[in-house]
Amino acid sequence: MMQECTEDPISSNARKRVLRSPRLSQPQIPLSYTRDPSFGPQVSVDFATTKLTDNCLSDSTHTDEAFSSTLKKRELTDVEKDTRDISIDALGELTYIQQLQQWAQRLQRTFGTSFVMLVATVYCAQGFMSFSKLALNYFFKDNLALEPAESQALLTIVLFPWGIKPLYGIMSDSLPLFQYHRKSYIIICSFVGLLSFLILSIPNGIQTPFGSVMVLTIQSFAVAFIDVVIDARVVEVSRLDPVNGANDLQSVSWGAMAIGGVIGSTLSGPATETLGVRASFFFAAIGPLLVFIMALRMTEKKVSIASSMCLHSASRQLRHLKEAIGTPVIWKCALWIFLSHAVVPSYSQITFYYATEFLHFSPEFIGSLSALGFVFLLLGTLLYNAFFKEISFRRIFFISQLSLAVISFLDILLVTRVNLELGIPDQIFVLGDTVIVDVIGRLKAMPVLVLSSKLCPKGVEGTMFALLMSISNFSFSVSEFVGAIIASFLGISRTSYQYLWCAVLIRSTMKIVPLFFLFLIPSADPQIIVDDLEFSVEESSRSESPPSGTIRHDHVAKSSPDVEAEEVGMKTRPLSVQ
Repeated sequence: MMQECTEDPISSNARKRVLRSPRLSQPQIPLSYTRDPSFGPQVSVDFATTKLTDNCLSDSTHTDEAFSSTLKKRELTDVEKDTRDISIDALGELTYIQQLQQWAQRLQRTFGTSFVMLVATVYCAQGFMSFSKLALNYFFKDNLALEPAESQALLTIVLFPWGIKPLYGIMSDSLPLFQYHRKSYIIICSFVGLLSFLILSIPNGIQTPFGSVMVLTIQSFAVAFIDVVIDARVVEVSRLDPVNGANDLQSVSWGAMAIGGVIGSTLSGPATETLGVRASFFFAAIGPLLVFIMALRMTEKKVSIASSMCLHSASRQLRHLKEAIGTPVIWKCALWIFLSHAVVPSYSQITFYYATEFLHFSPEFIGSLSALGFVFLLLGTLLYNAFFKEISFRRIFFISQLSLAVISFLDILLVTRVNLELGIPDQIFVLGDTVIVDVIGRLKAMPVLVLSSKLCPKGVEGTMFALLMSISNFSFSVSEFVGAIIASFLGISRTSYQYLWCAVLIRSTMKIVPLFFLFLIPSADPQIIVDDLEFSVEESSRSESPPSGTIRHDHVAKSSPDVEAEEVGMKTRPLSVQ
C-alpha cells in the first residue's frame, strides 16, 4: 500500500485548466478527465469542458464589438452553420460514432487539419513521457548505481524547470523569437528534447550522475516550455470559434494525452525489460521528433516589436502578478497548497527501489500499474463531479486529507510483511493501494484545481493560475527532498530497508499536519473577494502586437511529468510515497 499519492498538482496532469468564466460563479470542470495534466485521465472526454473563450482576452468583460476588433471573425457558409447548429435532440438520434464524426469535421473546418494534428501530437507526446519514466528509474538504479536517497534528490533537481513555468509564459508573450511568439519556441524546445533523449540513448555514453542530471534537466525544461507555449497557441486559435473552440481543443489535448499515457505506460515495462534503458530512451525520442515535425508546419502570423516594448510588457505582467499575490485571500490559500504537500515527506525512489530490489516486482508489472492508474483516476474525477463538487473547500480537504493519512498508515503492513501473514500477496496489496489512493487523491486534487481557478483576478488569470500550479510543483520537490534526507538519516539503502517502516510512520503522521492549517482556506467562496480585483492590460501595449504582452489563460500550468503522470494514472512506481 505504498502507492504514490496522486492528490497533487495540478498541471498540469490540471489540472487541466479549470478556469473561471466571468459569467459563472462556479468554475466549470471536466466531467471526465481527460490534462495534468493533468497533472488531465483522460480517457473519456466531456466535450462540454471548461469554457475559456470569455477569458481569452485580457478584458473579460469585453463587448461583441471589442471582440471583433481583437480578432477577425471567421465567416461560415450556410451549410457550415446548418452543420454546426445541430440541436441536442438531433444529436441524441445519432450514434456515438456519428457524433464523433460530426465533431471531427467541425474541428477540421474551424482550425484546420494541421493545427489539430499539432495539438494532438504535442499532448500525446507529453502522455508518452510515461514510457521513459520507468526507464529513467532503472537508469538511476542500475546504470548509475545510485542509492535510493541519492536518486530521489537528483530527480528533485531534474523537475525544477516545472516550478517556474509562469516565466516561460511571460517570455513567449513578451519576446517573439525570429518574429514568432509560439512557433520558434516549440521548434527549438522540441529539438532540444529530441537531442536529450538521443544523448541518453548512446551505449556507454553518459555514465555520471552530474552529466545525467544536466541532460535530464534540459530535457525537462524543453517539455515544460512547450507545455506553456502550446497552451497559449490553443487559446489564441480557439477564438476562431467563440462557442465551441475552447472546449473542442481542450478535449483534443486531454484525449491525446490520455492515449499517449496509456500507450507509454503499457509499453514501458516490456520495453525496459527486453530492450534495456538505453534503447527505451532512444524510442522515447519519437515523441519530441513528431512535435518537431509538426511544429515546422505550424502557421503563425509574424510580429515585430521593439525591445523596449518587450521589456515594458514583461515588467507590467510581473507588477500585476506581485499585486495579486499580495492579496490576503490569495496568499493564504497559496500557502496552504504549498504546506499540504511540503510538510509530508515523499519517498518515490525509495519505494521504487524497495519494489524492485526487495519485492522483486518486474518492469512489466510496474508498467501495468501505471496504465491501470488511468482508469481509477478517472473514477475519482467522476466521483468528485457527481457527489463532492458542491461541498465547501474546507470540508472536502479535511475529508480527503484525513482519508489519505489513514490509508497511508496501512503501508506499514507491507513494509513489515504483515500482509503476508494475513494471506495477502504483495502484488494484490499494492494493486488495492493503487485503486484507493488514486481515487481519494483525485478527490483532493480536483478541489485544489477549482480553488486555484477561483483565486485568479481578472486580467492576470492565466499567469496567476500558472503561479499557483508552480507553487504546488515546488511543494512536491520540497517533499521529495525532505524524504531523501529522512531516508539517508535512517540508513535506508538498496540493501537495507530495516527502518523503512519508521519512514512510512513519519510520512503517515505528517499527513495529519495539513489539517491544522485549514484555517488558511476561507470559509466563504474566495471568488467573491477576488472578483473585486482587476488588472487590465493597457491599450498602448496591445496596439503594438495583439498577441504580445497580454495576460491570458494560455499559461495555465500543468504539473511536472512526474506529478502529472501520477495524477493521470501514468505512474511508473507501484508504491506510495506521500
